Amino acid sequence: MKEITPAEFLGMVEALAATFEKEEASLNELDSRVGDGECGTNLRKAFKTAHDRLQSQPPAQAPAQSPKDVSEIVEQLGMNLITSAGGTIGVLFGVGIHAAGKSVAGTSRLQARDVIKMGNAAIEAIKRRGKAQPGDKTFLDALVPAVTSFSDGITGGAAPDKALNDAVKAAREGAEATTGMVARMGRASYLGDRSLGHMDPGARALALALECAEKHLLRI
Repeated sequence: MKEITPAEFLGMVEALAATFEKEEASLNELDSRVGDGECGTNLRKAFKTAHDRLQSQPPAQAPAQSPKDVSEIVEQLGMNLITSAGGTIGVLFGVGIHAAGKSVAGTSRLQARDVIKMGNAAIEAIKRRGKAQPGDKTFLDALVPAVTSFSDGITGGAAPDKALNDAVKAAREGAEATTGMVARMGRASYLGDRSLGHMDPGARALALALECAEKHLLRI
């Protein structure tokens, strides 16, 4: 992962839409244990709609025609998710992605340090919107460890590919760790101690998204 170009990012959005279509049932099954059972459906619809909107923009505005600024595409994706999401998880994904794009406004191609900046901006925006913190059994419990791992790797001199691989592992472990947490936010919080023993579907979705990004960027 040397850099992320506009075309590369658009390809990643397409891959994400396909991932959430494939994982719709598994995410719904997880969500049925602690929520309304629609996490997968909401994310599938949100990412498909967001992807379709990016692809159907007029030629003069299409991201593929404006390769000088990938940050605009990231912002547009976030706004499309916010406006098309049918549930809280899609909105929060959108809020985070939109903030990530704004944090690197004017950037033509994303470098590793841009990704760190974007990750931190996404975390802060999601905390403000969702009023959640790590440990509340939300997808922040996967996102925060992933961003921290990637940042530590890059600042420590690791190659971007290695840092990304470690970040995906951190996200996966963070999602798994939510199984031992009591939910303090969202519909799952109504269950109290009964939310123990169940992985948070949002955290799992975040881990899936990063796994998809890794496969796309590193061509695994």
